[in-house]
Amino acid sequence: MVLALGAGSADLLPAQEEAVGLIVDTFCADLDGVVYVADFGSILSDPETMGTRVFRITSDGDAEVFASGLKGASGNEFDSEGNLFQSNIRGNFISKIAPDGTWSEFARDGIEGPVGIVIDEDDVLFVANCHGNTVRRVTPAGGSSVFAQDPLLKCPNGITMDEDHNLYVANFDNGDVLKIARDGGVSRLATVPGGNNGHLVYHQGSLYVVARGSHRIYRVTLAGEIEVFAGTGKRGRDDGPALEATFSYPNDIDVGPDGSFYVNEIAATNGPHTNLAPMVVRRIRAAP
Repeated sequence: MVLALGAGSADLLPAQEEAVGLIVDTFCADLDGVVYVADFGSILSDPETMGTRVFRITSDGDAEVFASGLKGASGNEFDSEGNLFQSNIRGNFISKIAPDGTWSEFARDGIEGPVGIVIDEDDVLFVANCHGNTVRRVTPAGGSSVFAQDPLLKCPNGITMDEDHNLYVANFDNGDVLKIARDGGVSRLATVPGGNNGHLVYHQGSLYVVARGSHRIYRVTLAGEIEVFAGTGKRGRDDGPALEATFSYPNDIDVGPDGSFYVNEIAATNGPHTNLAPMVVRRIRAAP
């Protein structure tokens, strides 16, 4: 299983053992426990601070540059052959990064402010096209076409897929969680409190959605029922039981092979949230 947590900064923090604990930075981890950190940049609105690198971090916390020269590295995901597909939100293209860290431009046609990526078993990419308000389908050969386009899509940010190949998208511009059927039809599944959604992940029949605006993680059933999964709603970084922990503008989420969830957030626990660096990653440990 691959962990894919969008992007962040390159400042690393040590692991802790609390129920919700600090791990490293924003990351995408492979089956060997290696973490891949996409450097989104410091300030989203400033092209001078856009992230250019992906870091490779071992389970011991040793970090090295895995790939460089990117343009606002945001969402990412591995394919079946171990290639990392990396969104470049500033460059408006998708990179294909080989296992040795060399990369090439993979897809650009119709790609506008790409963020989340999900890849099916045939290595077809589905890309949340934030600035284009669409979801693009990208073939293994790099051919790009519109898969879904609807007024409900408001800067689609996170994207995930269930066993039946239905897609689910979290809007960045509001609290909507959308379902996209296999024919590309879009419907509203739920509206998460707080708005300004980050990413989401499908796991064991439910969606886990990051609500940046309410500093919480929500569980959403496929019937659209919503419940708080983690966070009190107060901004902070208090470890402890999931419902007593606090978060600071969390953004991305994924689940590991052991069922633990990993969430990234802004390192600062007060003041403006426009400065995106540094970021940290928290762990919501699986129940024994």
